[in-house]
Amino acid sequence: MLRQALLTGWLAIVTCTSVHSQETNLVLRGTVKGDQNQTYLEVPFEVPAGTVRLNVSFHYLGKEQGTTLDIGVQDPQRFRGWSGGNKSSFTISTADATPSYLPGNIPPGIWKLLIGVPNIRRNSIASYEADFQFQLAGSKSGAERFSDAPLLPSAGWYRGDLHMHTAHSDGHCQSQTGKQVPCPVFVTLHAAAGRGLDFVAVTDHNTISHYDALRELQPYFDRLLLIPGREITTFEGHANVYGSTEFLDFRVGSSSVPDMDSLLQRVGPGNSIVSINHPNAPSGEVCMGCGWHPKSADMRLVAAVEAEEQKRLPIQGYRFGRNS
Repeated sequence: MLRQALLTGWLAIVTCTSVHSQETNLVLRGTVKGDQNQTYLEVPFEVPAGTVRLNVSFHYLGKEQGTTLDIGVQDPQRFRGWSGGNKSSFTISTADATPSYLPGNIPPGIWKLLIGVPNIRRNSIASYEADFQFQLAGSKSGAERFSDAPLLPSAGWYRGDLHMHTAHSDGHCQSQTGKQVPCPVFVTLHAAAGRGLDFVAVTDHNTISHYDALRELQPYFDRLLLIPGREITTFEGHANVYGSTEFLDFRVGSSSVPDMDSLLQRVGPGNSIVSINHPNAPSGEVCMGCGWHPKSADMRLVAAVEAEEQKRLPIQGYRFGRNS
């Protein structure tokens, strides 16, 4: 679909394209003129229903003539972020967002791309292009990632930890005065980097809140690949899910998730990996559901099983290795 709209004195061309029926791409093009110096422009765009992630890339011409354009975004209900001129791209999802933007529910409808014009010379005209990608719920477009490019370009042997927790669930470490406190994500990753690990998956229990911190910290830890993960903790067993950042209902035995099979099917093949955790661990009052004993589970939907170690390794007060 191609349509033209006159937006506050400049022309924006909107192009929409469907990709695999699960993603929609949108391109906004327009111009900023000299008489719009030190003003704020609002460029409306429509977010389709079912969107769980919004990726935006913004580029403009005229920098060599002194033009500067800042960007931000507002949804139909609230302000979602402002990166000014320090970022040319950002992402917002239900679970995480680029620093300076807010994660959370992505309401459908008319959003506004906010463009600030700190400087444009009187006789200048600057063109811009904003590229949008809307990822819809259930998309099979591939696993999420916190890095825009591979940290290392070549194949090789790498070591890491695929099961670890932070303050977003039950990960603890020592405070400045030596108390046991919920361990900040940064401290956990710093400990992993200090051990020389090449990759980690933070797999906090039944939550997706840690993804926002991981997206913020990945540029700093540019030798430590951060893999999206979470531990699904149920009364019938625990399993790590890698790749997807969408919320996954873990309440096996409820009306929402009647059995383990229904949970595994919701994870879906193609963009996530399921790995059973500590399957031989005893399950009882000390750790309910720690052992793997589902009433029904299609093991063809499981890609891996955790190999348990008998000894935990303390790292600056945080325990790596076998965790519940």
